[in-house]
Amino acid sequence: MNEEIKSAMAELENWLSDPHELGHKPNKVEYTNKFEDEDGISCMIFKFKTSLFGKWYLGIVSESGTFSEMKAYDQKSEIEDAKAILTMLKNYWKDMAKKMQQ
Repeated sequence: MNEEIKSAMAELENWLSDPHELGHKPNKVEYTNKFEDEDGISCMIFKFKTSLFGKWYLGIVSESGTFSEMKAYDQKSEIEDAKAILTMLKNYWKDMAKKMQQ
């Protein structure tokens, strides 16, 4: 596992550990894929378990932020699911920038 993946995995674990998110480190995290969107934003896809026998959830680490909607991970749709999260993050930051300009 390269340093970029290790760093992103640690970032996801830290984000999930926040009391406003999962509240603790996930039981297991695995890197699954990576893509770049039409704006050139790099996004890494991870799946994680909240408990030993729990189901897998999707999480992303990107230049626009780290996030999970705590929705089930599906290998067949991981890119589309991750793109939807990335689009939501990009829209959030665009809205925040607009509010700061007002």
